[in-house]
Amino acid sequence: MTMKTTLLSAVAACTMAFAVSAETLTLVNSDAIDSQMDRMNKHFKGLVEDRSGGDITVNYITGTQLGTPPQVMDQMSTGSVDALGTAGSWLSAYAPDTQIMTWGFTFRDSDHVFDFFRSDLFQDLTTEMREEARIRVLSGGPTEPRIAFMVDALPSDGSFDSRKMRIPQIPSYLGLWTALGAQPTQVAWGEVYLGLNTGVVDGAEGPPTAAISQRFHEVAPNVYMTNHVWASSAIMINEDKFQSMSPDHQAILVKAAEDAATFAFEDASSRRDAVLEQMRAAGAKILDYDTTALQAAALEGVAKAEADGLWSPGLFEKVQQQ
Repeated sequence: MTMKTTLLSAVAACTMAFAVSAETLTLVNSDAIDSQMDRMNKHFKGLVEDRSGGDITVNYITGTQLGTPPQVMDQMSTGSVDALGTAGSWLSAYAPDTQIMTWGFTFRDSDHVFDFFRSDLFQDLTTEMREEARIRVLSGGPTEPRIAFMVDALPSDGSFDSRKMRIPQIPSYLGLWTALGAQPTQVAWGEVYLGLNTGVVDGAEGPPTAAISQRFHEVAPNVYMTNHVWASSAIMINEDKFQSMSPDHQAILVKAAEDAATFAFEDASSRRDAVLEQMRAAGAKILDYDTTALQAAALEGVAKAEADGLWSPGLFEKVQQQ
């Protein structure tokens, strides 16, 4: 074999090896640009590309170009897109038992949320989602507690009785706010400002760092620090795409997702006070809230939620033991 032939063979082998190792991952964001989820996704993209030495290129589609989180999850299930980073509450579209995450006062603190995402229990709750719908949760974690934005001030006892509260299209929110005495009303996230401004709803709830981009505080300036549900994040991938990758690339994705979830929590925590101050400067009243009555109402509603099939019987207690 000549030197030239040997050199050409080596070049061809290197080219083939690169072709085998190189990957392109299409990652989608279904939330507003510069929202907490968008910031998390950008961090995840950077980690993956850096740690893979460029062997994994992340094609990031941001904004809401491909639809709502459930619509993108449908596309991910069929393999049309590879990955999605969004709020953990949307997992319930394919893993109904994860609705437990959006029930009031389910988690003690942020560590409890992280422990839940990393638990065998969480893996069990998402088994069918992974095996049947072909969607794997790489990682997730808390971002910040959700709070309430009201057009008119609540009575002195803090009751939400008869108030029309905006909720997303997630059954557990309907059950929770019914248990809390409100009248739950489904309104799309992007239409909440208009709904508050026109009286379609009396109030809305959500994480401050997400709500500020929608300007909730401008039309619902009575802001109550209820901290009733921990908002969360989740990064998902099509299972077939994941299984097509090498073990090394799989490990890079999982660790990057874990670190991106931690980033999302730390970023939200650091921005939260500044966001609340921004709301206050715009004329909103940031009000403390005694959650004793809400906690009792939420706990009392657990039995009905389980009887109604919102999640498996006994699951609430299992989560408490995490």
